[in-house]
Amino acid sequence: EDGKETLEHFTERNSPLPSNTVRSLAVDENTGEVFIGTEGGLVSYQGDAVRGTRVHTNRVQVFPNPVRPDYDGPIAIRGLSENAKVKITDVNGKLVNEIEALGGQAIWNGRDYNGRRVQTGVYLVFASTNPREAGLLAQPDGVVTKIVFVN
Repeated sequence: EDGKETLEHFTERNSPLPSNTVRSLAVDENTGEVFIGTEGGLVSYQGDAVRGTRVHTNRVQVFPNPVRPDYDGPIAIRGLSENAKVKITDVNGKLVNEIEALGGQAIWNGRDYNGRRVQTGVYLVFASTNPREAGLLAQPDGVVTKIVFVN
């Protein structure tokens, strides 16, 4: 993001902030956790942007995995290259959804293009990057992993 728009707006009324007077902010670039220091204490918020790399790491992590029936939160895909393009398919190759990483992490809501939660099964995650789009001379890079849904 370029810092020109408000993505979240937290106050004492709509969040666990102990005070509306913010003294400091810090972000753990590996996890995306945002620490907010106020005059009344410290609180943290799980953001979705983490530091990316030029190429995908060999340890892409997906969590939660498996995704259980009672879970309806975000699914994080970490260890990606900077702003990777992510395609999610079923095992037959049908495209379920496409997302883009923020830094080195992509967040998926577990839903298809029509907004429906995906069915029980194994889903493949294809992440790719074209370094030349970012002005780098490296070769295109990709990684594949999987997510299991149990409904």
